[in-house]
Amino acid sequence: MVTRAVAQKPTRDAEAMRERILSAIGRMIVRDGLASVGVNALAREAGCDKVLIYRYFDSLEGVYAAFAEQSDIYWTVGEITAGIDPARVSAAEAGKLILRRTVMAIRSRPITLAIMAAEPVERTPLVIALETVRERRGLELAGWLEAHLQMPKHLDFWTISMLLSSGMGYLAIRARKIRVIGGIAIKTDKDWERIFAAADQVIDIMFQTA
Repeated sequence: MVTRAVAQKPTRDAEAMRERILSAIGRMIVRDGLASVGVNALAREAGCDKVLIYRYFDSLEGVYAAFAEQSDIYWTVGEITAGIDPARVSAAEAGKLILRRTVMAIRSRPITLAIMAAEPVERTPLVIALETVRERRGLELAGWLEAHLQMPKHLDFWTISMLLSSGMGYLAIRARKIRVIGGIAIKTDKDWERIFAAADQVIDIMFQTA
């Protein structure tokens, strides 16, 4: 008797598996740190054969690049600038809002905080891929600011902005484990309202002296 082979449907949906692998990276970063993300550990976390990682991403570096490009890992310029009309809002007020939004975007993303905490000490390909995306989006935001807002000419506005955003990013990272720094509470939303108010004062001074 002759039997015919029955065509089998694919047992795995490629897009679903890609998302499963990328989601596994996020869980590992928050739980175990960036150094934990190797191909064998990632395959175990995703519940798949490591062959699939290479099939869908070509290499471990390909996985890192795809993970870094996910829009929900870091904020996007569209997210930060939504609804800001330079014709209706002063440069100072726009700057305050943009700084607040970028910091709030970081604080609301546990994976982002874990990544930023690891960057200074773990210079792995994954860290570099993530850092590259963050730096690029920062430059994109700087381009938006230059195109839409009138910045003080005699001040080193970009370095001052870097100091503000980096300092507040540091506080956000520290707030994962620590409640108070230098006598200033940094943990709750109420604590951060005080921090934002102080940053607003700095921005006001910058623009008043323009």
